[in-house]
Amino acid sequence: MTTEDFPPKESFAVYWLAALISESLVILIVNAITIIAFARTRPLRKRSTYLIINLTVSDLLVGAVTGPLLVYLSYKDKESDGFTWPGFIIWTFEFTSLIASQMNLFLISLERLHATLYPFRHCLTSECVYVQTIVGSWIITFLLGLLMAGLYLKKSNGGLYMWASFNVFTVLVMAVSYIIITVKFQRSPHSQHRGSSETERRQLSLTLLVVTGVSVLTILPSAIYNSIPVDVKIELSNASRILEIHDALTVIYFASSIVNPFVYAIRMREFRKALRKLVCKSREPTRDHPLKPRAHAMP
Repeated sequence: MTTEDFPPKESFAVYWLAALISESLVILIVNAITIIAFARTRPLRKRSTYLIINLTVSDLLVGAVTGPLLVYLSYKDKESDGFTWPGFIIWTFEFTSLIASQMNLFLISLERLHATLYPFRHCLTSECVYVQTIVGSWIITFLLGLLMAGLYLKKSNGGLYMWASFNVFTVLVMAVSYIIITVKFQRSPHSQHRGSSETERRQLSLTLLVVTGVSVLTILPSAIYNSIPVDVKIELSNASRILEIHDALTVIYFASSIVNPFVYAIRMREFRKALRKLVCKSREPTRDHPLKPRAHAMP
């Protein structure tokens, strides 16, 4: 394998492919349920959760778009490789959906940092600012997806290094942000007694710290591996070994889109109530309409 063969082709082994398909299905189901819970519960639809809802949408796209596209790309005709407009569109959607989830975690860490360092100014932040931030993040994500798709199809290592740089930068910013948040909380341990809004802000920050921490653990192996120079990878491993590592890290990376709803269920009381309502509603037997005449029993 030469440097021109990087990134590795999506020729997943059968067992990794089965894991990827199962993982994509789970991502799709749990994030769809999460979106329904947020949509049907008014207390969950507020400024502080707009980015969480946006993160859930991006995680849903990972299961609905990224996973199926990877499965398709693993079986498509390799002779058709090269720059084509259909291929460019497919890879743009592929990279965009991958970048979106991590971009939202990045934005959430900055939003929580601002809420911790400047609580009064943060309370005055309008909904319009959140909407503009979300729209702007999707525009940037799409542009990055276009650039990475073009570099990939031109067989340029620039796409691989760009993806690695994006991973390292976002993970580093998230880590620094939550370190500052944690230090701030430790220096003001009695802030939770200053009011319900302060307590709610602290609990939400801790919840998102857990979400980000778990996601970083799944993203970090891929970020570290992609940061290794291509020549070093080729010297250390043969082609089959490199593909095996690539497949494993892809499956681990996808796990970051599964864990978030479970953290919400553990940490957020309103979210648990919404889930219980959904479950109870689905189990309720259909009742006869009160105005509908019932059939009389035969004597």
